Amino acid sequence: MTRLLWLLLAAAGGVLAASFVAGQPGYLLLAWGAWRIEIRSLLVALVLSVLLFGLLHWLLGSAYRARQALWRRRLRRQLRRREQSELDLAAGILSLLEGRYPQAQKLLERSRRSATAPVVHALALAHLAQRRGDTNRREREFAAARAAAPEAQMAIARLQVQAQLDAGDSSAAMATLKALPDHDSPRLLELEARLARQRRDWQTLNDLIPRLRRADVLDAAQAAQQEIEIACARLADSQIPDLLWPQLGRRQRRDAAVQLAYALAVRRADRHDAAQELLAELLRDTWRPDAVEAFGHYAGDDPKHPLELAERWLAAHPDDPALLLALGRLARRARLWAKAQAYFESSLLLSPTAQAHLELAQLLEEMGQAPTAAKHYRAGLRLVVPPTADRPASGSPQVNALTADTPAVDDRLFHLPHEV
Repeated sequence: MTRLLWLLLAAAGGVLAASFVAGQPGYLLLAWGAWRIEIRSLLVALVLSVLLFGLLHWLLGSAYRARQALWRRRLRRQLRRREQSELDLAAGILSLLEGRYPQAQKLLERSRRSATAPVVHALALAHLAQRRGDTNRREREFAAARAAAPEAQMAIARLQVQAQLDAGDSSAAMATLKALPDHDSPRLLELEARLARQRRDWQTLNDLIPRLRRADVLDAAQAAQQEIEIACARLADSQIPDLLWPQLGRRQRRDAAVQLAYALAVRRADRHDAAQELLAELLRDTWRPDAVEAFGHYAGDDPKHPLELAERWLAAHPDDPALLLALGRLARRARLWAKAQAYFESSLLLSPTAQAHLELAQLLEEMGQAPTAAKHYRAGLRLVVPPTADRPASGSPQVNALTADTPAVDDRLFHLPHEV
């Protein structure tokens, strides 16, 4: 309706203009260089102007419509490429998850040319490079991901450090973490703690505990337990435990596990008597089977004194197999064969273990009872390697035939670590 009104107004204006021009003689002169065009009638000039304007309008409209057609064609082509890229990306990720790495590489590279989210392609290709063991390609793709999405630097760094740690490249993981600004990302803090634990950097790990608590990765109880474990690990790695011991906190020094680790560290420094005194003090306050076992591994010059001390504990712990095993070891160290045999046999009655069988077997060999020692070796072996359906039991003729002529089995099969 509005367009029709405008057409009527334009027609009325044209009639008025034509009637006005028709009553006014005049002419129109167009000059360009040596050319001259003279139009004697203004009405004709007006008609020609209108025709010229219409021609220009038609030409401009045709050009605009052609441009729009080209633009729509290009847009459809881009949409088709984008749809195909998304299909290739999905198929490439599925191939990556299924372990078909060559096909995944082809699909991801093809879809990357029209990618709307290049960071996704870069991360997928980085994961693929990690799976294929291509370290250089993995680092290039992570760099491309950071360039494509600078705002996701922390998330990309977490994935990169995770991949580096999984590949065993702790140096690269440390370099990546050092390049990051200060942060409070829980996942990154966990990875920093994992890296410090791998590198046995206990001081760094200990410094991370407050930050892990602030990030709600650890609660108070877990943080305290971590501090105890770190103190034990530091003592286990220490060559001079007496220098490290005063540096630990009071709460850590009062913990039984830390005290046991300190006693074992002192023993590794060839101070066996001092270690026995520390273990005895610990056992007076807290009865721990691992501390009792450590007490039995005395290698000093006077085994009778710790033996007498341990025998006093029998009144309070008469049925403790760990204490009986420790007493047997101390008696054997003191060359009290009969007493050692009695303690080992009592320990086996309460709790048959491979260690007790091994100790008794070695003692019986020293006493010249090789056949009986062989029986205990076999019994200990059965505890270490239990029989299965595919392996005959120890009482079968095949096993008896294999072990009948051998007085003892290699004791390395039974050797278990005695120190934490």
